[in-house]
Amino acid sequence: MEASSANGRRMDAPVAFIGYMGSGKTTVGRSLADRLGRRFVDLDDEIERRADRSIPHIFASSGELHFRDLEHRALRDVLSRNDAPVVSCGGGVVVRPENRSLLREARTVFLEEDLGVLFARTRGAGRPLRGGGMDEFERRYRERLPLYRECAAFAVSVAGRSQEEIAEEVEKWLTR
Repeated sequence: MEASSANGRRMDAPVAFIGYMGSGKTTVGRSLADRLGRRFVDLDDEIERRADRSIPHIFASSGELHFRDLEHRALRDVLSRNDAPVVSCGGGVVVRPENRSLLREARTVFLEEDLGVLFARTRGAGRPLRGGGMDEFERRYRERLPLYRECAAFAVSVAGRSQEEIAEEVEKWLTR
């Protein structure tokens, strides 16, 4: 018999973090996994491990479409695991309808953050879709925002809070 909360949500389901690049999905996800005693999976790391190439290399050599194919397979496999991991998804995971369907089956948390803060956090190398300037960055964010909201069972405002504060809020949501 699977564990359920008072409102019928599966307690043993995977938890997936979604949000735009730089929103804190990996740091908050790791913190929550530690709190819950669950395995943490960074989907980008999983894709790189499986492909034996970095994400920037996958984009440069095979293109975004190939990357999205790899991302879909990794998401499907990770969310179907029996150990109910905490998963940090890449910022663009929501662009594919089949991924949105998978995410609606998980306990999906959307981390919301101010666009200017996100832009400042993502100026480093290693983010193939960070965009050259604020206009492109904002356009991509505006396209994805309704998709994040569509998939999320719970949304959390990051707004300068610590990863521990956010993880605690998510944990309370999961266990209420």
